[in-house]
Amino acid sequence: MNYSYQKSDPLLSSYIQTVLVVSDGSEAPPSDLPLVTSGMPALLYLNSGLEQHEITLFGQSIPDDKWNDIDNHTTIAVFFKPFALGTMFKISAKELKEKPVELQRWNPQKSMALNLQLIHSKSVQEKVDIVNHFLVTQFQANQRECEIVQFATDRMMENQETNVLSEILKDLNLTQRTFQRTFKHYVGISPNQYRRICQFYFAFSQLKGKHFDKQSDVAYNNNYFDQSHYIRSFKEFTDITPNDYLQFGLIKKDK
Repeated sequence: MNYSYQKSDPLLSSYIQTVLVVSDGSEAPPSDLPLVTSGMPALLYLNSGLEQHEITLFGQSIPDDKWNDIDNHTTIAVFFKPFALGTMFKISAKELKEKPVELQRWNPQKSMALNLQLIHSKSVQEKVDIVNHFLVTQFQANQRECEIVQFATDRMMENQETNVLSEILKDLNLTQRTFQRTFKHYVGISPNQYRRICQFYFAFSQLKGKHFDKQSDVAYNNNYFDQSHYIRSFKEFTDITPNDYLQFGLIKKDK
């Protein structure tokens, strides 16, 4: 079994993590493959015969059973960055979360055209190039939505202050209603909910790593209005206070 990782087209570098190509079936178990797929949205292409081409979109991760049957298949797995898959294919976060989306069901015409190209391809690399070109055309067709979600999520990871949302609206030249609707459709939650999750994530990481002298440092370092707001947010996400986490959570983990 041969496998390799490839880079996507430069146009897609902000949206795709990596491309895994597996070819030449063997008896090697799937565990031999260097895969880290948990939580990563992906497009999976399987080819087990001249006209047997299966392409499926997975919103969260490729299930294990798909990797248990790749012998004698040509497999191309395109791993996307969070929220990129939905925007590129104009599929809501809710739909992708509910179940995988077969390309044939998503768009029969585009699926048929892609299959015809794959059927007549002469090598594995040509198949990779065809899938890559298909993704470029999808990005170009939905570039505005892709850029909105990618810019907004990146910006909120960098800055979790409440005024970041108004800055994003200004930079993207969008109305609040359009931005809210687009973001929630593809991400599954509102922009402010996403901002608060980012804020909590960095505060929690600082607390867990014990990178502070006093807990008020954690609150102010992560742009909470004051320590009480930080404590309320922490309880909302964990059901316990920061003090309880330090006293019980970390002690249990360290044992």
